[in-house]
Formats: sequence, structure tokens, C-alpha cells
Amino acid sequence: MRTCVLYIPCYNAEPFLAATVDRIPWERLPAGLDYCLLLVDNSSTDRTWEEIEALLARPSTFALRHPRNLGYGGSVKSALEWSMARSAEFLVVLHADGQYAPEELPGLLEQLLARPSTALLFGSRVTGHPLRGGMPVYKFVANRLLSALQNRVLGLRLSEYHSGYRLYRLSLLAPLRWRALSDGFVFDNEIIFLLHQAGQAIAESPIPTFYGKEKSHVPKLGTPLAILANAARYLLAKFSLRRDRLYSI
Repeated sequence: MRTCVLYIPCYNAEPFLAATVDRIPWERLPAGLDYCLLLVDNSSTDRTWEEIEALLARPSTFALRHPRNLGYGGSVKSALEWSMARSAEFLVVLHADGQYAPEELPGLLEQLLARPSTALLFGSRVTGHPLRGGMPVYKFVANRLLSALQNRVLGLRLSEYHSGYRLYRLSLLAPLRWRALSDGFVFDNEIIFLLHQAGQAIAESPIPTFYGKEKSHVPKLGTPLAILANAARYLLAKFSLRRDRLYSI
């Protein structure tokens, strides 16, 4: 049976993790797939690992524990390696703080299953009334401006590039140079560029936005600068102005 891995990156997620896992609507997930849950602790300094150990008593639940913090992108790479080693067909990225509603997963998976040529489907907050959901105005403005720039560079019309609610079809991602992507938060942006360069289809679907008491670990200045640097890197490689191990053909 085809396997779908639900992956939750965890860093200092003690206050939210168990409640987020409890919200996963297993009974409504599309039939015909074998589901498992993968929790990756990125060297948390609170009791996240103890929370994970308690969750391991549940069926089809697995965990990885990084002895040092490998960054957000490093955590995703660990999940990709783990999933591909088990010949999984899909990897779903949820977030431990519950900001991306697990309740939306059945519909998102149905959409991905209906699009066999799509390598990535992500939940778009921008089309889901983010300000009503509590997204800070500065994040909304930065998202719109950076996404407009990235669309211009790639020639796409995506509503945003920065949502972490992602569903990957691993057979289409596996041959690409995803291991060379950043270990930081810009990973989510770079992988869109990488997939587009390879001619793979990317789709999006509206999701509701919810900002609660969770603490963001995304650098407010460093990540936007990394996003701009990635766009410049792509353009330099595209026009053969620089040899690049990631984007050069």
C-alpha cells in the first residue's frame, strides 16, 4: 500500500504538540493510503522530547531526535531522507504549534491525489483571509511583496511562497538536488525554485490562518534577506552569470 508520512518538525513545541497531534482527523483522511506520523525533535531545550516519547505509544508513530539543531531546512531534509528510505509516496508537513490547521488535511490530500503530475501542493494563507486570522500586518505586507518579486523572477502566479503547510509527491522530488538546499527557513522558498526549474507542477489551495500564542523562530530580517539572495542566485544561474551547484543546468 502507498505510504503517506505526516511529518511534524518540533522545536521547543512542548505547549502545543500534543494538542496539534490530537487534531489530526485520521478518520477523514483519504482511503487507500497507509499513514504514519513522524516527529522530528530539532534539539529542543524544553520538554518537547518527553512529549514526543509519550506520543510514541500511539500506533504508526515514529520519531527522530537531532543531537544538535540542524535548522528548519535540516529538519525537513531528515524527514525526506526517512520517508524516501521507506519508499513513501507522500510527505505532509504540518507544524507543531497548530497554526496550520490539521483539519484541512483531508481536503488538501484529496486535491493532491487528484493531480498525479503535481510535485507540491501547499496551503495558501493569503487566499484564506490571513489578517482576519491574526497574521501581523508586517508579515502580510512582507509576504505579498516578496511573493510578487518571486513570481516575477519565476514567471509564476502563486499567491505566496512562504506557507509551511506542504504536501510533497516524493517520486517527483527525489531525483532533484534537494539535499543542496539551505538548512534554514529559506528552504521552503528554495524548493519551489528547484521544482519549477525542473519543470515540476506546483499547486496551491486556500487555508484558514490562525495566529495564537505560538512563538515564531523565523528570523525577522535574516529570512527575508535570504529569500532575496536566493532570487538573485537563481537569476545569476539562469543567465549563466554564475556557476551554481543548485540552479545551474
